[in-house]
Amino acid sequence: MYIDKNKSYFTQREIAAALQIWNRAAVSLLDIRHNLISPEEALHGYRLPASAFLYTSGGKAEVLLNDTAYNAERFGLFHGGKGTELSIQPRCDWLEYYMVLYKAVEPSTHKKAYANLLEVTNPFRQQYGFMPDNPVFLSELLRKMHEKWIGPTPLNLFYGKTAFYQLVYEIYEELDKGHIPVFQPDIVAMVQRFMDDSYAQNISIQEVANVFSVSYSHLHRIFSRKVGKSPQEYLMETRLNACKSHLAKGKLSMREIAKGTGFSDEYHFNRMFVRHVGITPGEYRKKMTMDMRDSAIGNLVPFPYNEESQVSLGELKGKGATYMLKEIRSKAVAAAALSLMLLMSACSTAPANTGGVDSAPTSAVASQISETEQGTRIVHTVMGDVAVPVKPESIASFGMPGDLVAIGVIPVCGDSEARLFDGLLSSDQYVYTAMKDYEAIMECEPDLIILANAPEKEIYDKLSAIAPTVVVNSNSLSTRERIEFTGDLVGQTVAAKDAMNQFEKKAEACRKKLEDAGIRGKTVTVMEGNYLFGDKYGRGADIVYNYLGLSAPEKLQAVFSSGKLAFEVSMEVMEQYCGDYIIRSVWDGSENLDENAVWNSIPAVKQGYVIEVDFTDYFARDLYTSTKQLEDLTQAFLALK
Repeated sequence: MYIDKNKSYFTQREIAAALQIWNRAAVSLLDIRHNLISPEEALHGYRLPASAFLYTSGGKAEVLLNDTAYNAERFGLFHGGKGTELSIQPRCDWLEYYMVLYKAVEPSTHKKAYANLLEVTNPFRQQYGFMPDNPVFLSELLRKMHEKWIGPTPLNLFYGKTAFYQLVYEIYEELDKGHIPVFQPDIVAMVQRFMDDSYAQNISIQEVANVFSVSYSHLHRIFSRKVGKSPQEYLMETRLNACKSHLAKGKLSMREIAKGTGFSDEYHFNRMFVRHVGITPGEYRKKMTMDMRDSAIGNLVPFPYNEESQVSLGELKGKGATYMLKEIRSKAVAAAALSLMLLMSACSTAPANTGGVDSAPTSAVASQISETEQGTRIVHTVMGDVAVPVKPESIASFGMPGDLVAIGVIPVCGDSEARLFDGLLSSDQYVYTAMKDYEAIMECEPDLIILANAPEKEIYDKLSAIAPTVVVNSNSLSTRERIEFTGDLVGQTVAAKDAMNQFEKKAEACRKKLEDAGIRGKTVTVMEGNYLFGDKYGRGADIVYNYLGLSAPEKLQAVFSSGKLAFEVSMEVMEQYCGDYIIRSVWDGSENLDENAVWNSIPAVKQGYVIEVDFTDYFARDLYTSTKQLEDLTQAFLALK
């Protein structure tokens, strides 16, 4: 039976305790957002990066906080704690909402009394929704708060903080009345959520009705009226969408997909898929794999390990709730940065370099970091000077998180899969995320962000609003320079030098093995699809050319000497660029060249001197990944000999 765990009232004792907690806590206002969305721009599954108040106005809306759904008529005031999953579905042409994100920490004194109050209630984690008694006042207050917030002068920032407490006061004044119209859970929306979460189980609609204590006929009637399809149709659609995702992403068998998505067997899965999608699961997988491959090849860019950073954000602007992220904490960071700049200008003997992208980095890597007396250090980068913690504890790394792992530092998040690090990173300590997933990064609460190469200014600014962000500019540094700079940056200077020494010693041993086997002096071509790679690229090219001492064919060297990192050729002329050996990056669904006559006419192919490597394992060129590639490629060359 479904039980509503959200209380529809607040006791006087809880309200009194909550007010004392608000009065004692150190509260920081992180962001104020304002948006106007249509039903087509509904927000789904947005995880709050901090505690938040949400105010909706203008018409009907369905608001989902975790597993509890509420229906607001004209106005609604909601609250959720950090990590709460939020969805907003307008039931009108346009819905206006404000979201106020804040962070509260315990006071520096009287911590025991504060902890005792939290045992009574925690106002920062509470989840509730109600119809405010004075919506006009709240609308005007939030409008003015937002107007001040988007113009981050010191005075406007101060107004935001004071107005926030006024907002809290008005909310608790209404709660104190005791008879506010609290929103009741929406059964249909909760059934949808239940099926979204439980579709993989062997459930029936009758069982779903039993869970929510309604009759089958009543559930069918209210569900069909609201959703436009029956509960059974919705469940089938949910299962098929999950199947599509598995087919497009992974290597699961049809039997495993059927079992994991709620179908009785593979035959039932295949029959339902063909009936509703129009093609077989196998045909769908083949089509999606080809599309993903074409997309990956088409997005090759000059900074090969920062593809995410090169995608323009212009197309994301102006899309309502689907582009909710503003610069979280940007106003707090701006205020702190302003104070820091004033302090630096007053204390330093020379002006700091505050240049943008065109600023030249310091030529000597060792002098790029200088300590201050405030527990931070100044790092001179291509994006300007950055104040970073002397001893960062939570580091996010994008482009080369394996550099940190190689020197014994575990990042809190990064863009390399955890499985690539042989179990050293676990899901409870490391989050695999893209560089532009700002919300996921913010939830990890890094105190330092490291980027392998310079992204677009807009992306850099958003990351800098989360934490101090340092660009290593790896394309202009040697591996040793990059590793030693990274070690200095995170306080692991000795470990970085030791790791690099061990890597170079291993590389020397591998070169000796190839030399003894008569392979040194041979030429090698590194490729993926119709793309060929130079010595500053991953896919094993960096290892082959820079550490195993092998060379590219002369014609290919001429191309890369012009500064190109990757080079596309047609299969018809591929032979002209192929060396004695070929290293080919492949993935599930790569083009099968076994029957390709042109490919099979290439001398290296005819002799069987082709080494196939996994695309994911060979994508990056960080120190940890490079060490594994060094060993694997050496063994592969020796095996072919």
